[in-house]
Amino acid sequence: MGFVPEEIEKALRELQKIPGYGERGASRFFYSLLKLPQKDKVEIIKTLAEAVKKLRPCEECGIYTTKRICDICSSPERSKKLITVVEESSDAYTIERLGKYKGVYHVLGGHIAPLEGIAPEDLNIDKLLERVERYQPVEVILATNPNTEGEATASYLARVLKKRFPNLRITRIGFGAAFGTYLELLEDFSLGEAFENRKEFP
Repeated sequence: MGFVPEEIEKALRELQKIPGYGERGASRFFYSLLKLPQKDKVEIIKTLAEAVKKLRPCEECGIYTTKRICDICSSPERSKKLITVVEESSDAYTIERLGKYKGVYHVLGGHIAPLEGIAPEDLNIDKLLERVERYQPVEVILATNPNTEGEATASYLARVLKKRFPNLRITRIGFGAAFGTYLELLEDFSLGEAFENRKEFP
């Protein structure tokens, strides 16, 4: 890479290990970081290092937490009769931002994407089935992303759940014109409406 310092080359290579970060994204992030005052740079790196060290998936739902069982799963105020399935922890926290949902979550850890080499067995589906068996919820809400991969994942989950739990109510949140985006990018109002307008699925 010519006269680029080895430290920069190494930093950019490491950043590209983050899903969704190509060469340009990694470069933008790193050079933006370098422009900050030294105190801010040190604090950001310290905070990230501490978070990475302490956070781990909840043993029940898969949400990132500092505890063995997250505060949502352990809360007596949360109903285990309502499970919302999301792709990532960030999606669950996006829904939490609304302050209205009173059920629990289940994080898949991604979506089904054959072209990316991601199959159903790569996702946290077996644990979902075990939790449905144990909790006997009245409804499972499929809140995977409103895009092609999210729809394919929701359809697969609906088939698997219906086959094993024929009396289970399965719904899909209604995105309407927002199709083709990601849950975490929706405005609070749009996300709230999507939950209100959820329908039986499939």
